[in-house]
Amino acid sequence: MDTFSLKKKIAKGFLSLTFRKAILLAVNYLTINIILARILPVSTIGVFNIANSVLAFFTFFSDIGLAAALIQKKEIKQEDIKTTFTIQEILAFLISVTIWFSAPSLASFYNLDILGMYLIRSLAVSFFLVSLKVVPSVLLERDLRFQPLVFVEILETLVFNASLILLTFANFSIAAFAWAAILRSMTGVLAIYIVAPWKISIGVSTGSLKSLLSFGIPFQANSILALFKDRLVPLVIAKMVGAVGVGYITWAQSLAFLSLEVMNIMIRVTFPAYARLQDDKQSLKKTLEDSIFATGVVLYPMLFGLNAIAPSLIAHVVSPKWQPALPLIYLFSIGAFWATLSSPFTNFLNAIGKINTTLKLMVMWTSLEWVLTPILTIYFGFIGVGIASAIISVTSIIPLFIIKKMIKVEIIKNIWQPITAASIMGLFAFISGRIFITNYLTLLEVVILSAVVYLCLIFLLAKQRIVKYYQSFKNA
Repeated sequence: MDTFSLKKKIAKGFLSLTFRKAILLAVNYLTINIILARILPVSTIGVFNIANSVLAFFTFFSDIGLAAALIQKKEIKQEDIKTTFTIQEILAFLISVTIWFSAPSLASFYNLDILGMYLIRSLAVSFFLVSLKVVPSVLLERDLRFQPLVFVEILETLVFNASLILLTFANFSIAAFAWAAILRSMTGVLAIYIVAPWKISIGVSTGSLKSLLSFGIPFQANSILALFKDRLVPLVIAKMVGAVGVGYITWAQSLAFLSLEVMNIMIRVTFPAYARLQDDKQSLKKTLEDSIFATGVVLYPMLFGLNAIAPSLIAHVVSPKWQPALPLIYLFSIGAFWATLSSPFTNFLNAIGKINTTLKLMVMWTSLEWVLTPILTIYFGFIGVGIASAIISVTSIIPLFIIKKMIKVEIIKNIWQPITAASIMGLFAFISGRIFITNYLTLLEVVILSAVVYLCLIFLLAKQRIVKYYQSFKNA
């Protein structure tokens, strides 16, 4: 793939994923964090998050990194694809059966009723169905063809949220989440095979498996460690703080980490791009710096703005019952800020094959999470989870020093303009909120006005660079 073709696919992929993320966030947040948060008890949302975390814990063991290896590998054969599909489905089936029969014990451990148990089982069925999407999705992503993926994911989201709202208003309670999950997975499987047909082939090539595992196992080890780090709260801390505490924690995380969805778009697009450029250090440096700047331009105003209006958002849009989660929003936002640096850097290291380096980093972060979070939760309750997150996040600067030994990437030069503009905008939004916000309409007015302030500031500070990137993006 020549450089221009790669740029063109990156541009199309970024636009497609940005459109997808905007739709998905709007639908999901409107459904879960606004509509259902107003009418459902905190404990009900907590139960759903516990069940989701149980599923996430098990499903990470259904993958040994073969999908990521297919994306990272320079060239792939049909044997690689067939081997990946076969191994993936065997593992997915075994994990689904394990979750199904473990559901009663898991429900008992987390003090869930029989509906909670059936929710866990329904998510297990949903997971197996979703596993059938892996190969066609990977083939599209490897070629940076994100448009078909975007269509499928938006369709899944609309089906899930529409059915969830309808079933909730029909008094299905927890069962609404179960049926919505099943409908979502069935829709996704049918849609992906329509937009990206792939003839299912079964078989295992030992040569292909060995080649894929050399990258896949360390990569998946990273993912499993990330699972233990990020899912500690619902799996272990849930026993300490209960369903209500989990409800506050997960709700605050979803708001504070909302801005990271922009970064996730960049990571998803740049991973295959870095893999294609891994022998060209100059192009790697420029692509990494461009992604840091572009992410910051969109992410920092979201992060700073959220913290400025969070009290008004709770008071006038969601419900005052979520007030105890306010300190958590601020604490998790500290972690989100540092993640804007650590996640792109670890993604970069993975894409160029430095998977063992990121594995060591993940071991460090996981160890800190498991040591600090339970201790601080004992002393500070569910707020302790946020304190631990903020403390650990500061170590995210370490990957920068590792990358600087490989390429002379410049960080301050690429983030100071968006940070400065976002900080001034955040201060403006906070002061305006204290003076003018009295209901959701005045809140919307402050948000719009703050956005205008930020756009003016960032254009003033980085006009030449933004115009240059716009022209490059347009040409691609």
